[in-house]
Amino acid sequence: MRRNDILSLLKNGKTVFKYPVRATFEKGQGELVFTVPKRNFKRAVKRNLLKRRMREAYRLNCVPLEGRSLNIFFFYAGQQEESYDTIAKSIRAIISDLAAG
Repeated sequence: MRRNDILSLLKNGKTVFKYPVRATFEKGQGELVFTVPKRNFKRAVKRNLLKRRMREAYRLNCVPLEGRSLNIFFFYAGQQEESYDTIAKSIRAIISDLAAG
């Protein structure tokens, strides 16, 4: 996803928040972005770990969104590292909200 696409998504998209993940989405080409802020997690190892957890949770639970073209920006909003189970529960809730609406 290009920088202008991301800025447009963040400006015009709708937001769903389920702690610790916030998702902004809009109709598009079906692209995904996962991000963890450097402000909260100084070490790249932690940021990469949290992004891997979010990606895996999405991969395992994305079935309800098949056939829909949504650009989704997943943002880790928690201040501390959460377990995979917490992140997966949050991603599942976000996906069910996106599939319903």
